[in-house]
Amino acid sequence: MFVRQMLVSDIDRVYEIACQSLDELYVREVFFFFINGWPTGQLVVVTDAGEVVGFLSGARLTSDKAAIPLFAVIPRHRRAGAGSRMMEEFRIRTMMDGMHYIQLEVRDSNASAVAFYKKMGFSAVEYLDSFYNDGGNAVRMICRVRGNA
Repeated sequence: MFVRQMLVSDIDRVYEIACQSLDELYVREVFFFFINGWPTGQLVVVTDAGEVVGFLSGARLTSDKAAIPLFAVIPRHRRAGAGSRMMEEFRIRTMMDGMHYIQLEVRDSNASAVAFYKKMGFSAVEYLDSFYNDGGNAVRMICRVRGNA
């Protein structure tokens, strides 16, 4: 597997992965918004056979902080390094753009995702009541780009 920048031609597949993997509803156009806003902050992970099996959509929050609003890997490729590879590539890209922090929100009931982000160097900094459309709660997590491997 390898990580590369997301292309407009990947959007249909990325949207399909989002619909299958995420529990919020999104429109396809959100991915055009992210690509237009920060092209190098949009990543996909691709198998050696050329299948896109995951994506990470990043956004610039400030000159010092990036966010990960959308991130997913299809179930059969989870726990095989795809998410870690995208996260490390995103860390490099944020560092190259001069940012020092990455922020994300994760459903507080998603223990495996919270554990993954902790493994990647994120720490919980805020609890967000009724963050999701269905009233679900979230945890905001932040990671320092430099000094976290």
